[in-house]
Amino acid sequence: MPTPDPPLLIMDAIGPFMSNLSRHRVNWSKIDFTRLEREGCLDPLRLAAVDRLFARYCARVAADGANAIALDDLAHLYLHPGHPIPLLKKLENYRAAYTRWFAMAAAAGLDVYLNTDILFHTPETLGEIGTRPAAATRFLAEACESVLRDFPMVRGIFFRLGECDGQDVRGDFHSQLVIRTPKQANRMLRGLLPIFERLGRKCILRTWTVGAYPIGDLIWNADTLERTLDKLDSPALLLSMKYGESDFFRHLRLNKQFFLNKVPKLIELQTKREYEGSGEYPSFVGFDYEQYLQELDGAENIVGAHLWCQSGGWTCFRRLSYLEPAGIWNEINTFVTLRMIRDRMRVEEAVAAFAAERLPDAPVPALLELLRLSDEVIKELLYLDEFARQPIYFRRTRIPPQLMVYWDHIFVNHTLRKVLRCFVRDPDTKVRQARSALKKIEKMRHLADTCGLPGEDIAFMRDTFAILAAAREYALLPHRPEHLQTLRDLKRVYKKTWTHRYRYAVKLDFERQRLPRSRFNLLMRLFFRHERDYRRLDKMLTVWLLGKLYPLLRLGGRRFFTFANKQAMGIGSVFR
Repeated sequence: MPTPDPPLLIMDAIGPFMSNLSRHRVNWSKIDFTRLEREGCLDPLRLAAVDRLFARYCARVAADGANAIALDDLAHLYLHPGHPIPLLKKLENYRAAYTRWFAMAAAAGLDVYLNTDILFHTPETLGEIGTRPAAATRFLAEACESVLRDFPMVRGIFFRLGECDGQDVRGDFHSQLVIRTPKQANRMLRGLLPIFERLGRKCILRTWTVGAYPIGDLIWNADTLERTLDKLDSPALLLSMKYGESDFFRHLRLNKQFFLNKVPKLIELQTKREYEGSGEYPSFVGFDYEQYLQELDGAENIVGAHLWCQSGGWTCFRRLSYLEPAGIWNEINTFVTLRMIRDRMRVEEAVAAFAAERLPDAPVPALLELLRLSDEVIKELLYLDEFARQPIYFRRTRIPPQLMVYWDHIFVNHTLRKVLRCFVRDPDTKVRQARSALKKIEKMRHLADTCGLPGEDIAFMRDTFAILAAAREYALLPHRPEHLQTLRDLKRVYKKTWTHRYRYAVKLDFERQRLPRSRFNLLMRLFFRHERDYRRLDKMLTVWLLGKLYPLLRLGGRRFFTFANKQAMGIGSVFR
């Protein structure tokens, strides 16, 4: 992986703001600023608690190899003249708190970057700006110049243009998507880059999108990225790109867009795996990330990485990386990833270095074997690899390679059974693979004990994955009533056994989907494709017509859409 010396290694910094959570399901995508407030003002006691955790967090991630942090968010530092007086007074107090946090980061040797959505707003600024891209660009330009001049320690700003706030976000600021086309994104960058050039800071464009509007395929469509960057040549511009064409999943090939232009790039890597238990059990990423980094040796201008050791997802799981012993699995991932990038270590060397620093009594071969088995079990059982490896596209979105497990939910139902049977050609082999993976977990328990790592986490993994193995038998083998009963029994025992910790919500629904299999297969071929390029059918039907018919689809699938619209931005964003 070609990088300057030293590479830029930016860590998310949401963890210190997430202690003592009261809500069951937590939005890990952005700081919940309302938790820092009481009766409309900042709470000194809560801020003091954040201060203690923030200083500790900065010291520990710097010790592991990071040299920068990314912190939410631009909105809480910008004193817009149109804000109400009470909000301006509150923001003055936020700016004082940020000044302390910036100083703590600097004391640990960390540079600071800010995050922002395009576009954050209050009711007042929304009325002023609306959804007009030109007005949004002017507003952002004013905000960036003001904050960067007031806070010279901020080295740059991350811009998220393809995703906005989730349905559950509360507080003074919300966000919405106002940049909808590559042309609008290009004009926005032309309006912002001169400010960053003049002030010597970095304007970092995140290419992550969720499929909304014509800009929604920016993460994988080379033409969309090319039009977004058309005739832009600025030393201030960086791209921040997830390693694959979808979210932080396994079985994804390295995103080809790393090789398509000379704009300096960061690769985004997640070490708290939001779709793989969020650190409740080991989900080692070292082997995958080593492969990606080796492949990046052929790319130009890879200047570093943006690591997510805490951010991402909506889950009940709440282990804090670098702030409590329970964050150990995420910290192993983070340490190994940092050392592979910073010191160009091989994965085995990085694991040995972690053991030397953090687990001096753990035999390195046993630790490496434990991590290798966790990698195999995740790929073979949490994912159905024969399905996961197939690139499947719907409208502007690369379908996630994981369907039965989503954040902290396990879904077992007849519709998913039909879907998976369309893509799996050797069901008996995949069922045997699941059973074999369960045996590997038993070996992991012994290795965890040998290494002094939490064995209960492996037991939790075993019981969770036993449900997944039974779900695979239900999905792929001929229908038998005993499959249904096995799943019901496993769910009942699972809920009884793990009452003392947060666990997956297991959603069983065996109601038969009445559409004949031949027609179901036809619909799958009609709406889903295996190639990146849009078919003429996609442009006419899935992109244009389905966008118009989405309200009717909601009426026809109330159970699914009621759940999906409560998650993140809501399923409706995929149909915009």
